[in-house]
Amino acid sequence: MSTHPYQLVRIDNEDGVPIVTVLTPELRADSVIARLEQELEDFVQKSGTKQLVLDMSSVHYLTSSGLRVLIVLRKRLREIGGRFTMCGVHPYVADVFKTTRLFTAKFDYLDDVSAAVAALKVPPAE
Repeated sequence: MSTHPYQLVRIDNEDGVPIVTVLTPELRADSVIARLEQELEDFVQKSGTKQLVLDMSSVHYLTSSGLRVLIVLRKRLREIGGRFTMCGVHPYVADVFKTTRLFTAKFDYLDDVSAAVAALKVPPAE
């Protein structure tokens, strides 16, 4: 298994789809949010992937500024013709999505990694 220079994410693979697991329990501090954004951008750029699953099961707290990471990732992948879906979203984090109306209107969200991978195998309905 190759080692990655990342502190806030772990990269795995399921059925040819990168699974990016966020390892930090809180996306609250600006320094953590900036670091996560940097690590995700680095992975997308170096891997050349156009789709990925973002496993949020370790994240139990997310501020509105933490949403920026997801917005930037979504924008970056769309620029290259890609997309991502999330799984394992904690109920508190889901509440933040719902409150900001980003939950279903902007981001795919599924229960687990397998469901998220399966969803990426189906072409988008746009």
